[in-house]
Amino acid sequence: MKLSMLAAAAVSVLALNANATTILWGNHDSLEIGAVLANPGAFDDFIKFSIPDSSNLSSTTVANNLTNVLGIDNGMVQLFQETSGGNTLIGQYSFDGTTGSTWHNFLSLGAGSYYYEITGTATGSQGGFYSITSTVAAVPEPESYALLLAGLGVVGSLYRRRKAG
Repeated sequence: MKLSMLAAAAVSVLALNANATTILWGNHDSLEIGAVLANPGAFDDFIKFSIPDSSNLSSTTVANNLTNVLGIDNGMVQLFQETSGGNTLIGQYSFDGTTGSTWHNFLSLGAGSYYYEITGTATGSQGGFYSITSTVAAVPEPESYALLLAGLGVVGSLYRRRKAG
C-alpha cells in the first residue's frame, strides 16, 4: 500500500512538470513579447532573460479566454532575480482575461539574470492561452535629475524677474 501511494505521488509530481514551457529571451530588448498555449491542467512556465544595466521593468499579462475552448484560472506572474545565494522574489501580480491594459512596474532593478515564473490552470477543452508583454527602460542617472532641477530653477527665476519687472 505504501509503495503504491509513493508511486502515485511520484507520477503526480512528474505530471505537474510535464506542462511547463521555458522561453529564453537572452538580453531583454526594450520590448519583449511571449505567448504560450498551455495544455489543459496546471502549468508552470518560465521566461528567462538578463538585464545588462540598471533598469525599470514593466509588464502586463492577459489570458485570452475563448468560451469553453480556451481558459485560464488563477493566473500568476512572479519576477525573480537569480543570484548565487538563491533566487529572490522581486514582485508578483495575478492575471485573467481582463488584465491586458494593467501594467506592473518593477523599479530600479540591477544588472543581472532574471526570470518570470507564470503559473495557473488551463481550464478550456484545448487548454489555455496567455500573452505577456515586457518593456525595459534605463534608470535615469542622478546627474539627469540634477540637470532637471537646475533647469526648473532657471525657469523659476526668469518667471520671478518678469513678474517683478
